[in-house]
Amino acid sequence: MREALVVMAKAPRVGEVKTRLIGSLTAEETTQLHIAFLSDTFVLMEEVMEERDEVSLVLCYMPEGEEEAFEEVEREGSMMFAQRGDDLGERLRNCFADLFTMRFESVVVIGADSPTLPGELIYDAFDSLENENDVILGPATDGGYYLIGMRRLHPRLFEAVPWGTSEVMAVTEARAGEAGVNLIVMPEWYDVDTPAELEKLREDLRQTRESAPFTRRFLNELAKKQSD
Repeated sequence: MREALVVMAKAPRVGEVKTRLIGSLTAEETTQLHIAFLSDTFVLMEEVMEERDEVSLVLCYMPEGEEEAFEEVEREGSMMFAQRGDDLGERLRNCFADLFTMRFESVVVIGADSPTLPGELIYDAFDSLENENDVILGPATDGGYYLIGMRRLHPRLFEAVPWGTSEVMAVTEARAGEAGVNLIVMPEWYDVDTPAELEKLREDLRQTRESAPFTRRFLNELAKKQSD
């Protein structure tokens, strides 16, 4: 079975990424943090690819024409194509549609805001997609979701969802019920978009030495700079 593991990401442009952290960090620092998050996400994706022979890695990016902006991101062996659509729902729907047109049989999409996401959750997501009626969601602590996967496009899941709010997961679950799909809900995890979530990430990194090396290095260098 041909599988696609996709990260949806904005180009790392100063002042345009991780904007809710600007104030706690400078715009330049949030951009470097975004690059670190993306690099750690690709470390995770590459680990999944090593375990699953049929997985291809995909960067679905925005805006179109910004391929060179990702040159600082540590990534190898991934396809790249631009997101299409006026809102996140349209962009997600088109991402799935494009990959199914490329004859991928199973597609899992993650974001770039969870650098400590356990790889086991992604393995479980692919393993749980047994038929075309299955949809898998990984709920985020902020009311959104960090992962969505399916084996056939179910466009209803992306319609009239209040993107960027705490209602995203609940409304998507309702859309899944309307579409009659078999919804599989994974364990909760957290995105890092706010100062409180960044502090949680710092604490998690203090508890373990095994995850998010790029983010860990950046935050250590930032702490040293702030203490000088």
